[in-house]
Amino acid sequence: MGEIRDVPVGFLGLGDVGRPVLRRLKEQGAAIHATSRSPALRYKMARDAIDLCGTPGEINSKIKNGLIVLMLSQQRLIDAFLTGEDGLLANLTPGALIIDLGQTSADTTRMLAAQVGEKGAHWLDAPALGTEQEALEGNLTIRVGGRAEDFARAMPLLEAISQDIRHVGELGAGQEAVATA
Repeated sequence: MGEIRDVPVGFLGLGDVGRPVLRRLKEQGAAIHATSRSPALRYKMARDAIDLCGTPGEINSKIKNGLIVLMLSQQRLIDAFLTGEDGLLANLTPGALIIDLGQTSADTTRMLAAQVGEKGAHWLDAPALGTEQEALEGNLTIRVGGRAEDFARAMPLLEAISQDIRHVGELGAGQEAVATA
């Protein structure tokens, strides 16, 4: 397993599976910067000593060209976190790598990856399948689409949350693999 200690990681998507994933990454030493619109989740993050950012754009300023994890399941949430003057896309640092652990369509993935690419950053679609308990245990199933070099860069983070990780092809291939599973 690779090392994620002190790796800057932005995190968006603190649902039932996202929260345990965030905790696992923090326990393994990643420097986590997260945001949520939910006051209850903001309180829990502060209680867990997570660096709480006011906006997705603020996460960019903290992680620079580090890793950003998205664990969002609805298009409206993806749009809310990525677009707008305080969104990720407006403030994205060249060299950043977005790892999308949520499930969207392959077409949406390719469209978002193109927008991220225009900023000089990179995208992996890596939908994570599993329950809250499997996330707590680090036993999610992950199928990854994207460039091989981005997959290699993301591996230490992915290994912290999964023992079943496969690179299945180009952008969109991860989404297509889980859609047929």
